[in-house]
Order: sequence, then structure tokens, then C-alpha cells
Amino acid sequence: MMRLLATAALLASTPSVFGQNFTFLSGLLQTLTSSGHTQLASVATKLNSTTAGQAVLTQLSSGSPFVLFAPTDNAFISVPSNVTSDVGALTDVISYHIASGNFTDISTTYPNVTLGNTLLNNPQVVQLEALGQPQALAWATREDGKVHVLNQLNDATVSNTTSFGNVTIHTIDRVLGFPGSLAQAVELDNTALALVAPLLHNISLSVPNAGGSTPLFDILNGGLHGFTFFAPNDAAITQTLAGRLVNLVTNQTAALAVFQNHLINGSTVYSPLLSNANRTSAAGETLRFVLNATGHYVSCGAVTARIVQPDVLLANGVVHVIDGVLLDTASDPEAASAAAASASASAASHTATAPGPIGFSATATGAGTTATGTGTGTRQSNAARKSKGGHGAKHVFKMAVALAGALVGMVVI
Repeated sequence: MMRLLATAALLASTPSVFGQNFTFLSGLLQTLTSSGHTQLASVATKLNSTTAGQAVLTQLSSGSPFVLFAPTDNAFISVPSNVTSDVGALTDVISYHIASGNFTDISTTYPNVTLGNTLLNNPQVVQLEALGQPQALAWATREDGKVHVLNQLNDATVSNTTSFGNVTIHTIDRVLGFPGSLAQAVELDNTALALVAPLLHNISLSVPNAGGSTPLFDILNGGLHGFTFFAPNDAAITQTLAGRLVNLVTNQTAALAVFQNHLINGSTVYSPLLSNANRTSAAGETLRFVLNATGHYVSCGAVTARIVQPDVLLANGVVHVIDGVLLDTASDPEAASAAAASASASAASHTATAPGPIGFSATATGAGTTATGTGTGTRQSNAARKSKGGHGAKHVFKMAVALAGALVGMVVI
């Protein structure tokens, strides 16, 4: 009781902010405190001391629906002191725990996922295509019957759900980390991306005005703001290296086209949005999508692959892991330029208002039983990573070095 009164008093002692519903916020803090989220309630009161934090609380008290993933008090123990003592960092952390929109009637079983736009839009940690564009959050029910928040070092699981007014409160057992770079995603999800990483590391392209060549991995790791990459999984790469991909060593133009036909440049397209229209690849070719009872598929030219691990979220884009290599060597530079220009125009017209849910993918539940990998965000031990990636990764590394010799000197379109 004393902690509850102290929390309310602390909120009342902060300057009045135009647009905030003080009565609602006080009630929300009381609900959090009484349900065992005293640390989260305490952090929330600190947010009102900064402009960014005030904006978060103003949105939360606006009357619009939100989902709040609320870490337990024990979860906060693991948060570093340099974060808990920094209100700006705390604001980013809490912003990523709040998804805008009503998700009451949405339930997905992995590999189908639910995605929401969070309140996190700090350009220092979100490098998507548009300034002020919010970072996404993904969650789904796994085989244990529990709802898991994905793309974490270890999944956060929901243990209880309650609500206060327009806010649905999911209790989770971890404080969420927001998406990082491709390099960090590879480290987290080594079972699916172990082989594509060295391949991209060891193929370099000449980039105009860059003073040399840049590995493809680095281009995706931080050189692009807003992209969608369809990353072939280990099995797909191993199988393809034994076949047609070897023939591309002597054909620079074809090799570049294959890479670009796995990429949508300038647009972060999450899985629920893939089936509403065809997309244009960075090579200018049409990417077609089919969603049916057996899964979610992407096609380029005459090649089709299934999306086996959707929505690996990054600070600057999204990766969808697929079970095949899209060996389409065709390209259309004019179409690619037009698509890039359209993406740039769309990003420039983006407004920083809080949108609703991104949506959810909806294949048959059975599709999850054959998905490759462990899903976004479940980390294995170093020993497990080496046993899965060891010999195959060395083989790909050697093949990538050979490919690099043929590819250096090309220009990224």
C-alpha cells in the first residue's frame, strides 16, 4: 500500500503535461503495482521527466487501444544499471514493450506470427526507411501452448493477462531487447543463418564513392535503411552450392542478379503484408507470394521457396528465412530504379503517428511442424552452433572466397 501511494505521489509531483490523462495514468500505475509490477510502475513514473517519456505516457493515456508487455519485478533484476539510471534508455526500453492497436481476437501459432507497431521510434536505435517509423514486435503461441515474444536472446513468455481501460497487460518473464543489426541476429539465430552469413561476408561489391569494395553482409548490416531480405537457410545453400550456384562464378551479372532477387530495397515488408501484392526485387524482377494451407511461399521467375522462419526483425529491416535459393538471374534495371524511387517517396511521406496492428500471417497450424530452425530468437549453445554449422560453414566459406573473385568490381543497384 505504501509503495502504491508513493508511486501515485511521484507521478503527481511531475509537471503537468498537456494531453495526458492523469486520472487514467494513476489508475494504470495502481493496476501495475497491485498485480506485482512494482518495478515497471516505478520506471513509468520516471518517464514523465523527459519529453520523449512524456510523449509515451500521453499516447498510452489517449484512449486508443494498446498492448503492454509487462516484465515481472524479477525480470528487471537483469537490466544493467547503466540503463536503469538513464531515463532516455529506459524510455526506449519501455516504448518497445507497448504495441498500438487491438489484438483481442488475434491468436497465432508459430510459424504464423502476430506483429504490432510499438512506440519505439528513436532514430538512434530504429533505422528503418522512414524517420519516426516505429519498430515492430512479434509474438506467437509455441508448442508449449504459451505466447512467446520472439526475436529475443531467449523468448519472453506470457504468464498472465489482465487489463486496465484501453490497455491489455501481458505479464512476461523477461525485459525485452529491441532488434539490433544483422550481425546480432545471426548470433542469436545461428541454426538458420549460419551459412548465409559467411557467404555474404566473403562476397564484396564496389559501391560508388565508398573508396573500395564492401561485403554484401556489411551492406545489409548497416548500409541500407529499410529492406526485406529472403535468406536461404543452411540446407538450401548446401544443396545449391552443389549445383547451379557454382556455375555463377564466371558470370558476374547473373550472380549479382541472384543476390538482388532475394532483396526488396527500401521497404521493410513483414510477413502479414507479403501476400497483399506482388513486390519488385532490387534486381527489378517480380516477387510473387502465395499463402495457403501448406505455408507461405515466395517465387521469383520459375523458382519458388517456402518461408520457414518469418520476421527476423532488425534495426534497419527484416529477414525472412526460406528453404530454397531463388536462382533467378534475370534483371530489369529500369523497374528496379522505379521501385527504389517509389519506396523513397513513400518513406518521405511517412507520418510519425502511432499506427494500429501490422497484422498476422495465417497458414495452417500444421505448417509449424515442418518449419526449419527453432524460430526467431531461441539461442543455442556454442557447441550446438558449431555442430550444425561447422563443416558446412567451412565449405561455404571456401566457395564464397571463389565467388568473391568473380564479383568484385560490380556496382550495387
